[in-house]
Amino acid sequence: MAVLAPVLLLAFAAAPAPKPDPAAIVRKSVNLDLDNWKKARDYAYIERQQQQDGNGKTSSKSFDVTYLYGKEFRRLIAKDDKPLSAADAAKEQKRYDKAVAKQAAESGEKRAKEEADAEKDRDKDREFAREIPDAYDFQLLGEDSIDGHPAWIISATPKPGYVPHDSQAKALNKVRAKVWIDQATYEWVKVDAEVIRPFKWGLFLLALNPGTVLHFTQTRVNNEIWLPKQITADVDARVLFKKLSGSFDDTFSNYRKFTSDAKMVSATEADPQK
Repeated sequence: MAVLAPVLLLAFAAAPAPKPDPAAIVRKSVNLDLDNWKKARDYAYIERQQQQDGNGKTSSKSFDVTYLYGKEFRRLIAKDDKPLSAADAAKEQKRYDKAVAKQAAESGEKRAKEEADAEKDRDKDREFAREIPDAYDFQLLGEDSIDGHPAWIISATPKPGYVPHDSQAKALNKVRAKVWIDQATYEWVKVDAEVIRPFKWGLFLLALNPGTVLHFTQTRVNNEIWLPKQITADVDARVLFKKLSGSFDDTFSNYRKFTSDAKMVSATEADPQK
């Protein structure tokens, strides 16, 4: 028996570690999602939206995005990567100053209620995510490194027969995806998604067709949170009776913590293409 002990120890040491359960990884990531979403509201940033239509024509707009007492405020700072005219920039600044003054003039009780209502609306918008662990079959495909951070690669295939509960969750069984989840924080750092069955979105006005694809990546900020870096989509859709096709590219940059060092930036201070 004494002779067998070292042999058994070596055998156990050489045995491969059990593979992580992809469903458990996804469930934990979704449970943490709301807290991460709340942290994200501490940051202001620059968002550049670029659109290319089916004829190849490209246009873009850039915004400085902040939160005023819990409400998102978007200030236009550039069109087609060109700063606004002095007159248009003054209008945007005036609109921002007016929003700040309005909030500051409200009573603390009213402001608190508005913030609470906004919080409820945001939480409701995220409710569909809680159904993700039940709506899909998951498979662990391997591991990868995103910006030097180890991540699991997990495929998500719609589960046959799953009946969604939340209205927004009805889209889940129309989309398959591959997800990269950070091993340290369990945040989704990259997503490749594809529409596999047609479905309607947004008050039934936008009908997305199979073949529409979306790519989503995040970046680590202040070593405390992953925040959006880029969202791209190749869209094949229809709005009412009009066909809509083309590509969309949203990039996010210049993150700064709004509670400490954030400020409204000008188009010359921000590089919308970063």
